[in-house]
Amino acid sequence: MEASGNMKGRYGVEIPAGFEVDDFQPGTEVALDPNSFKVTDILDRGKDAEFDSTETDVTFQDVGGLNDVISSLKSNVGAQLDDSKREKIEDWGMDMDKSILLIGKPGTGKTHMVKALSNEYDAEIFMINGPQLVEKFIGEGAKKVKRLYEQARDSEKPAIVFIDEVDAVAKKRLDERRHGGEEVERTMSQLLSELDGLDNENDSNVISILATNKPDVMDPALLNRCNAIEVPVPSNEAKEEIFQVHTRSLDLEDGVDLGILAAEMEDDYTGRDIKQVVRQAAVNSLERTDDASEAEVQTEDFMTAIQELREGNLGMEKDFLSEEQTPREMFA
Repeated sequence: MEASGNMKGRYGVEIPAGFEVDDFQPGTEVALDPNSFKVTDILDRGKDAEFDSTETDVTFQDVGGLNDVISSLKSNVGAQLDDSKREKIEDWGMDMDKSILLIGKPGTGKTHMVKALSNEYDAEIFMINGPQLVEKFIGEGAKKVKRLYEQARDSEKPAIVFIDEVDAVAKKRLDERRHGGEEVERTMSQLLSELDGLDNENDSNVISILATNKPDVMDPALLNRCNAIEVPVPSNEAKEEIFQVHTRSLDLEDGVDLGILAAEMEDDYTGRDIKQVVRQAAVNSLERTDDASEAEVQTEDFMTAIQELREGNLGMEKDFLSEEQTPREMFA
């Protein structure tokens, strides 16, 4: 049997045990072992449940301290997700950026913002973590990228493709060759092709948003295709806004000053850190109160939680991936 695809050239491969000749027709997608070039499986074609759109109820009211970034996303991405605005943009012959790269350390709110953006403009969002695209079988990562964008293009609504930790498949090519990087390079080449395709599709309603906290290791070929937006660590004023977002449903004791709490946070603490502090402060108040129905969160509860954060005693957030996936620092 002859096979070809995302790898270079054409290959003669053996039909594996457990399969019949009739199982393989022209166009059948298969997984190949990169060492032996043996077929390991037949891949299902068509819609892939792994890339189903993600439901979200996050709004911009749930995102604090990032007004400038939100404004930038709305003015660029939002205009393309709105049908009437997109039509006018096309009438004017304007070229808008269809690929955005969010740069910021974990926990600064990148994922939260993208979810809110999709909700604001009633767009479907197709989310995946970059390391999920790193595959050991030849061409598999590239096929995942292709199927991801195919499903986004098939959406009846405007669509956002969001790839977090994109640096996993977009490192500088010379560096990646040291670690079996040819497969990663194939995946990145497919991603670049998809980004170019969006730029060349005048009627496309798909936007790519990529995210990383390691722009220095990324290949210039991808960086040059994206409009980069920095998602900063929050200032003290922004930290106070984030405290307001996460405490709005809590019963706070009179006298709790969120500005003072924000000032107690270290300069490099993120929105995720604040969320963890608020959660732990609420737990502290419940542990301190005999009657839970009468519990109010006091300044002392917050201060204790902040100290626990400094000492590294607060747990990590889980990401949006299933528990079967390898745990990674993903929540943002």
